[in-house]
Amino acid sequence: MAITINQIAELCGVSRGTVDRALHNKGNVRPAVAAQIKKVAAEYGYTPNRAGLALSRAAHPIRLGVVLHSVQNSFVQSLLECCRREAQRLSVFSTEIIFRLSRTLDPVEQVRMVDDLVCNHKVDGLAIMPLHSFMVENRLNELAETQSLPIITFNTDLPNSRRICYVGQDSTAAGRTAAALMRLATGGHGLISPIVGPSENHSAYTDRLRGFQLELCSTPSDMQFLLTRAERDDDDECTYDATMQLLRTHPDIAGIYAITSGYTGACRALIDTGLAGKVHLILHDEIASNLQYVRDGVIDFVIGQDAEVQGTLPMQLLSDLIHLRRKPEKELYHTDIRVLFRHNIDNLL
Repeated sequence: MAITINQIAELCGVSRGTVDRALHNKGNVRPAVAAQIKKVAAEYGYTPNRAGLALSRAAHPIRLGVVLHSVQNSFVQSLLECCRREAQRLSVFSTEIIFRLSRTLDPVEQVRMVDDLVCNHKVDGLAIMPLHSFMVENRLNELAETQSLPIITFNTDLPNSRRICYVGQDSTAAGRTAAALMRLATGGHGLISPIVGPSENHSAYTDRLRGFQLELCSTPSDMQFLLTRAERDDDDECTYDATMQLLRTHPDIAGIYAITSGYTGACRALIDTGLAGKVHLILHDEIASNLQYVRDGVIDFVIGQDAEVQGTLPMQLLSDLIHLRRKPEKELYHTDIRVLFRHNIDNLL
């Protein structure tokens, strides 16, 4: 069994109250004593009794706000499902989660949602999938500075903001991974086109594209680069139209890297033109339709980003910070860059 607070107190020759104050950073403990208590707790694998803490705060439960954009996106739906499961789990520990969801990339709407959570619902912490916008960044900074609101970003990041940490994929590294895979698939020859959805306020799209370009330029090859924009909307139909136009203009294209949530549109275009399996296709997110297209030979590689960790860890970290006064151990919690293809897909899922 794990060590208890009473046992730590006996080992350190102090009272139970002193151990509690030291482990939860409540102050009024000499630094040397606090350090010894934390050392013993770590050595013996002490785990706080969350149920006891929850009971002690039952009369005043903490509230966390969770903000997501692009909720019509299949991956974001998976992310939201994970968030809701974690919210249900945390409810046992006196933690209430209030969601605010948007289908748009509108920074005005996102700031309005944040203000509603802070001003009307008095949240104690905020987990946000932020838009890449000075308006959003400035508001988050203001809340962190004037109200000491703990903020964690997830899935997309604002690295120059005053958020305490980020949980999500390194999108630049994911783009580099896609480029390396494309080089392998094509043998380093032919025309390559990223198809990018609306990215003005979507940092993940911008970072993936930057990583893809950086990696392609890092090694000399015979690959040519052509950027295709699917600007009208980030959906299947817009991506289908952009892909069809690309294929009509360049029927000999070697590969496509889809940086968009309109995954199915790119796949349908390849099937309708008879080019599925001939044009290499790489895209993101382990959703059911993508995985089926991998099995069918339409998609070469799917790059996963771990919805489970992104959907649960931000709320866990905020709950620990507020309940236990335990700060996140690091600034960047990068999720795995998982590559799925036809020969490993059924073993990894």
